[in-house]
Amino acid sequence: MSHNREVRRNFALIAVEGVDGAGKSTLVRGLVAALDAGRNAGGGRGALLARPCREMVGVFRTLIETRDDEAVLYQDAIPGDLRHSLYVIENLLQFRYQGPLFEQYDAVVFDRWLQTNAVYCGPVEENRAWYARLADAVPRPDVLFWLRVDPDLAYRRLVERSDRWTRVYSPRGLRDKLEGLCAGYEREMLGAGAIVLDGAAPPEEVLARATAVLAEHGLPVPALSESP
Repeated sequence: MSHNREVRRNFALIAVEGVDGAGKSTLVRGLVAALDAGRNAGGGRGALLARPCREMVGVFRTLIETRDDEAVLYQDAIPGDLRHSLYVIENLLQFRYQGPLFEQYDAVVFDRWLQTNAVYCGPVEENRAWYARLADAVPRPDVLFWLRVDPDLAYRRLVERSDRWTRVYSPRGLRDKLEGLCAGYEREMLGAGAIVLDGAAPPEEVLARATAVLAEHGLPVPALSESP
């Protein structure tokens, strides 16, 4: 099922990328549910939801953030190139040590992928070539989705869900941040071989489009209509 040159896998590797407010988590949950429905109908092994770099993110939050001051974010305290380099190492270790778990499923669906590291952290400055080789050893997704939205829509969605960033940054500051992140995704994703999904479309239409792509890749998912 895998086409990655470094690692032979018995599961499909799917990743969903996009800026905060793009609808990634909604799509990932929908894909896992659709793949599980396909398993129930056809006897497959279902899907596992996964996230990259959760351990290092947890460490950074423990070191930097406190309950007493919500405005303190680890992203603003720990240099981006340090975070990026440690995330690359965790990405690699995740597949090395969680591989047996992943092999129990037809598909592993990641909420975010390596492009997040570049967009949110910037480039690795020290020993860049070495970290690039490590990143290249991380298995490539069989399907990489990019939920593409404009900064204004991302901003509105963060406000609607009372995201923490809306309490940390001023409205202008948050808009500027999202504009920079969206520009980063334009730079990182357009050459990544990603399948672009319209994040402004209704969630059921986005899910229908994504499941159709997975079906084209031979995954057991039920047909979903893109029309309400």
